[in-house]
Amino acid sequence: MPEGGVPPQAAILVGGRGTRLGTLTDAIPKPMVEVSGRPFLDWLIEEVARFGIPRITLLAGYLGQTIADRYEGRQVRGSRIEVVIEPEPLGTGGGLRLFADRLEPEFLLLNGDTRFDVNLLDLPLQAGDALATLALRRTAPGARYGTVEVAADGRITGFAARDPARKGPINGGIYWLRRAILEHIGPGAVSLESEVFPRLAEAGLLRGGLYDGDFIDIGIPEDLAAAQTVIPAMARRRAVFLDRDGVLIEDTGWPHEPAEVRWMPGAAAAVKRLNDAGRFVFVVTNQAGVAKGKYPESQVGVMHGWMAGELAGAGAHVDAFEYCPNHPEAPLAAYRLDCRRRKPNPGMIEDLLAAWPIQAEGSFLIGDKDSDIAAAAACGLPGHLFPGGDLDAFVARLLAA
Repeated sequence: MPEGGVPPQAAILVGGRGTRLGTLTDAIPKPMVEVSGRPFLDWLIEEVARFGIPRITLLAGYLGQTIADRYEGRQVRGSRIEVVIEPEPLGTGGGLRLFADRLEPEFLLLNGDTRFDVNLLDLPLQAGDALATLALRRTAPGARYGTVEVAADGRITGFAARDPARKGPINGGIYWLRRAILEHIGPGAVSLESEVFPRLAEAGLLRGGLYDGDFIDIGIPEDLAAAQTVIPAMARRRAVFLDRDGVLIEDTGWPHEPAEVRWMPGAAAAVKRLNDAGRFVFVVTNQAGVAKGKYPESQVGVMHGWMAGELAGAGAHVDAFEYCPNHPEAPLAAYRLDCRRRKPNPGMIEDLLAAWPIQAEGSFLIGDKDSDIAAAAACGLPGHLFPGGDLDAFVARLLAA
């Protein structure tokens, strides 16, 4: 099991009938019920896609063609969506076994009727030698959900039935799995939750990561009604905008070769701290080295792809990298303009505010130049000058303020 990184695939279980929702699911699958004007599954896919996961596989069943018609072949924030449809109900485990050839050796699995706000790249870090790692909500009403027994080392030792006296943790419906788990799934309809996971717990092959993020299950009418406001609120986040050179990496003079990059102390830990705190993280960087002929514009993408991979190894991610290659006095005519996106102009931040569900109140920027602070101020956002040193310690102080 890797120590960290972007999962190559996220599979989402979207095959359930949703009988507890009554007539709402007579004509549509449960994950397609409307939440604030959109299918619930739209909200879930967008959240998964922002972590940079290249493949999202929807494991459909009941009225599966409805899901295929909407999602098959779509791209969402760079993630490619595919849909497979089971010919008969096989349970949450049987469907995995049926589509074994469509699964990566290691992958995320999510329930298609729940939303749990966690840093998805943190879950692989909890896996150790387990076949499966569950994202657990630390506290929840035990009368509604069964609870999970977790040892101090993170191993799950058992599952308890619903009990009003217990307050959690509960299964949050997000799992990091190794494909070898299929060897523990028998023929026919099989439930991961009630059959496979208890056996893995007995064998010491199940782990759990404890999280405090918001959680909602749309499986009953009361919670579906609450989801109409809860889900949009979960999608809307405060953001942190980071300059690149001098904040995340040392400004060595037009840095553009990954082999020569020197990360600032605590950079990856700082980004992960922001991820774990539920913030969007965006990089906004002037790259006038392109305009001055120091390196081609394509090299900026190479750098940002490499940086994303390095951060993912630490369980951290940047939601979007924005850059401006232009300069008003550029020797290269194609890049010679006073661009609205070049800091101190606010264009990069404005474009992100327009494209993402950002809550401006509580958002801020970290930069190392007055031009960074001016760009933030033009958008009504506070800016903080990073003096150097440990970026994680700097971010921790800002979050605690």
